[in-house]
Amino acid sequence: MRKLPLAIWAMVVGAFAMGADEFIVAGVVREIAEALNVTIGAVGALESVYALGVAIGAPVFTALGTRFGRRSMLLTTAGVFLLGNLLSALGPAYGTIMAGRIVSAMAHGAFLGIAAVFAAELVEPSRKGRAVAIVFSGLTASTILGAPIGAAVGQALGWRFTFWTLVVFGGVALLGLLASLGRTTAPAAHHDHAPAPAAHEHAPVQAAGHHEHAPAQTHAAQHDGSHGPQHGAGHGTQPGTEFEGLDAHALAHLGGGGQGPSMREQLAALRRPAVWGALLTTMLGYGGVFTSYVYLAPQITEVTGFEAGWVTPLLLLFGIGLFAGNHLGGRLADRAVMPTVIGSLAALAVALFAMTFAIHSKPATVAMMLLFGTAAFAVVAPLQLRVMNAAGHAPDVASAANISAFTLGSAIGIFLGGAAIDGGLGLTSVNWVGGLLTTAGLLTALATWAFLDRRQVPAPAHHH
Repeated sequence: MRKLPLAIWAMVVGAFAMGADEFIVAGVVREIAEALNVTIGAVGALESVYALGVAIGAPVFTALGTRFGRRSMLLTTAGVFLLGNLLSALGPAYGTIMAGRIVSAMAHGAFLGIAAVFAAELVEPSRKGRAVAIVFSGLTASTILGAPIGAAVGQALGWRFTFWTLVVFGGVALLGLLASLGRTTAPAAHHDHAPAPAAHEHAPVQAAGHHEHAPAQTHAAQHDGSHGPQHGAGHGTQPGTEFEGLDAHALAHLGGGGQGPSMREQLAALRRPAVWGALLTTMLGYGGVFTSYVYLAPQITEVTGFEAGWVTPLLLLFGIGLFAGNHLGGRLADRAVMPTVIGSLAALAVALFAMTFAIHSKPATVAMMLLFGTAAFAVVAPLQLRVMNAAGHAPDVASAANISAFTLGSAIGIFLGGAAIDGGLGLTSVNWVGGLLTTAGLLTALATWAFLDRRQVPAPAHHH
């Protein structure tokens, strides 16, 4: 089997770096707070602004991407990411580090979206799926390893080296892309099933609408309301496209130039009350995850009583849970969407409330790190598929809006958790605050299922 192009491996490193940046500060929260003489909540804000930056950056680079070639945009986003982390690594004060976080986040969604489409172009049709899956293996690895690496590096060398780690990975990715993407890099083939107009000189990267190159979707499955598409983790592409089989978290980061229904139909889907109910469910339900997660490290050392050296393996255990939950949620959502939405949100709320008590016991904390991680990402696929179902046969824009709901929910949760700690409620308060946020999402899901979903007029798309 012929080797994959070097550019694809450079994209893997870039995907790892950007995925890690989402999680990496969580391992060194206390160290940053003490070094900069700021509150725990202020350090949490470094994570919440990253989440907001991701949401804002994707549409900004989408607009730019329609004017410049994919190669230019891939190099630009990698460079912007590198610049942001250099700012954070060198920043003398909190404000500079915060600015660096915003800058690096802006490039996050756009890079991953362009990389996925570009990777599929650089190989012959028969290997498109493998190329895209390999790029996103970097993101999967970062989900598991991002925070543990941050914690390990931060404890061994100091918290600034946590950001330098991202600079190194980002630099390797950028140099690899510069070396491998010649000015005349030609896609391997244009004659396969991928629609040509979206595959050439411009790169319209949606925030995360993940239907590029898959116009012939399983429309009936899209709006059935209880049964999703039967491939991958509920991502709605037919088997045989290069995006088949990617997990829900990968698809949540995937952008691209969709070839589906018109923009008017897409925006009309956003007017449906059921879509807004689903988006609100995502924002509140998922918001509970990061409310607690970002503040786990100080809880582990100061409440549970573990030595600092235990933070890395415990965060690794949480990451393994994320990986398991991601796939579990996808499999269950493919069978029945709404029961999985309700069940996964209920499990997440229970895990968060349980964490409030478990964190006082070492054995219970170890067990709950794995269970909380599993519950945290089991909600991703069902929430994504729920919005796509609610949007009927025009799911791209609604799906992209749902990614903004995930990031906005994370930002709100991190802010509320920091406010609870800084307000004197104690480190463990973030768990029940997160539990309440996710419970609000669960109640929203139940209410919208009862009153909005049932009344929705099915989209007239059973014919192909």
